[in-house]
Amino acid sequence: MKKTITLSFLLLVACLANAQKFQRSELPTSLTIPWEITYGPDGYLWLTDSGGVVARVHPMTGAKTVVYTAPDYYPGSPKEQLQLCFMPNIGSGTLGLALDPTFGVSPLSYIYYVYSYNSGDTANPATKFKIVRLTWQSATGTVIASQNLVTDIPSGYDHLGGRLLIAPVNGTNYLFLSVGDNGISETNSPDCYVPQSTNPNNFAQDPNFKNGKIHRFNLDGSIPSDNPISGNSFYTRGHRNPQGLMYNSSLGILYDIEHGDRSDDEINILEKGMNYGWKNVRGYHTDNNFPGEADFIANYTPNPNIANDMLKPAFYSWCATPTQSTDPEYLNWCTVAPSDGVYYNSTGIPEWTNSLLVVTLKNGSVTDNEVFVLKLNPDGSLKTSTGSDPNPARFFGADQALNGRLRDIAVSPDGKKIFLVNNNTSQIRNPIKITVYTYMESTGIHAAFVPELSLHPNPAGHTLSVTCDHEIRCTEIYNVIGEKVACMNGPASNIDISFLQSGFYTARVITGDGVAITGKFAKQ
Repeated sequence: MKKTITLSFLLLVACLANAQKFQRSELPTSLTIPWEITYGPDGYLWLTDSGGVVARVHPMTGAKTVVYTAPDYYPGSPKEQLQLCFMPNIGSGTLGLALDPTFGVSPLSYIYYVYSYNSGDTANPATKFKIVRLTWQSATGTVIASQNLVTDIPSGYDHLGGRLLIAPVNGTNYLFLSVGDNGISETNSPDCYVPQSTNPNNFAQDPNFKNGKIHRFNLDGSIPSDNPISGNSFYTRGHRNPQGLMYNSSLGILYDIEHGDRSDDEINILEKGMNYGWKNVRGYHTDNNFPGEADFIANYTPNPNIANDMLKPAFYSWCATPTQSTDPEYLNWCTVAPSDGVYYNSTGIPEWTNSLLVVTLKNGSVTDNEVFVLKLNPDGSLKTSTGSDPNPARFFGADQALNGRLRDIAVSPDGKKIFLVNNNTSQIRNPIKITVYTYMESTGIHAAFVPELSLHPNPAGHTLSVTCDHEIRCTEIYNVIGEKVACMNGPASNIDISFLQSGFYTARVITGDGVAITGKFAKQ
């Protein structure tokens, strides 16, 4: 009974936190494996897609134009496959994209994007990444030239990073690139590197290696003269898998978003030359939730070649659990797998003004594919979270079975449309698409009229009782990988789940007035 009451309360709070009315729709855009989506100053959505593709999409009709396909795109070779553990392939793909600040204003402006190429030859392939600058002619709406700006960006077997962002520092615009540690977790896959000292994640803090860093370049691809180390492109170090970069235009703050290992996904405020501690430090500095963390922090020796070098704690850490999970099932880890995000300072959605919006990839036993809204104070600190006003607030998790793994987010100029792109590995389970949430108005729903859902017993055996204080139109059950495994039309009470295997599931209930409510349960 206690678990049932807790679930109902959490759902009630979630519904109240989502009292804003959003209308969900999908653009009919055909995509393959998109990575980046950004709303351009020309009034179009810009995306990167598989195979070195840059595309331009009309935000109302979804009509897509492929503006460029990299002629030297390379998907990696079987010759580069790691011969240990689960024998992963080398990392490849089309990753981040950034538009020049003058885009759509100057007759000629630039598109910057990242993709994989072969830095070796046919006999000895060596997949790496590069930043290419495309010259965009506004009058004709075409790419008229391309230029390699940065080459030899390392790849690996996991944790590639790959996000691009143009942002100013002291009034000068720079190009920032995130590069992950390129390694495979020794906790999760201890047999991938023999010895473990060869795992690339050991070098995330070492300025002599490119992996595990946020890099800063001039817009022509050269290295700024005032980078932390002369001639070195790194800007910050000690990062695991930084898949997101955000810029707070109100306060001039640059953030990265990165995946943790079993816990401590992070948002970091990036300061020149600073060390963010991976893999010795995870999340906050005060929780000591990883063996040796407190000792490493207490005895940190600054790098004498980096001015004012010090360790920096996370600005925000999800799942800062007291200890690291030992559960072998990754879906049970307290991680949300954050991807990219944006700084929201529009008044289009008043409750979101001055917030960070972050999308997540993981539908786990305690996490959803959703949008986190982290509300900031005027000085940039996080607002205090309360029971009636949680911070971060969570949105659109009820639609995760429809939306899939959320890879990136974009916002319309008026702030009222939120564009989400997913890139699931199975298009049958969750077709690749652009989902649009349009803010309408405050619903004015009073707490007494918010639907409450109860799932019990939880964990359940052969039968699950589903009750709601609103009429139930249908009930759907999804497994942990998003597959619909059951669907019952009409009012639901006692549902036969004897055919389900043991594990975690999500029940999605649609009420008679069209409200979707979800709850998680375990099948014994």
